Amino acid sequence: MTASDTRSYDWRLAAVCLSLSGFGLSAVPFVGTRYGDWPEAIALGIGLLPLVYLCIHMALRITDRFEALEKRISELEGRK
Repeated sequence: MTASDTRSYDWRLAAVCLSLSGFGLSAVPFVGTRYGDWPEAIALGIGLLPLVYLCIHMALRITDRFEALEKRISELEGRK
């Protein structure tokens, strides 16, 4: 994958995760007050799991981003 494809994939992934989590978390008060605790827990899980996945994905990708940053810094230092 090229750098531009990776960046667009990251933005799409973040958008999908944030939209899913927004829908799930906004449903928590309405589902919980009417139907009880179990649907409220399911809505909370639907709201929080995409955020957890996004955090794990970002943590795993941070090393790739640091390597790219170090490569750019070494290129800039080599030009001087």
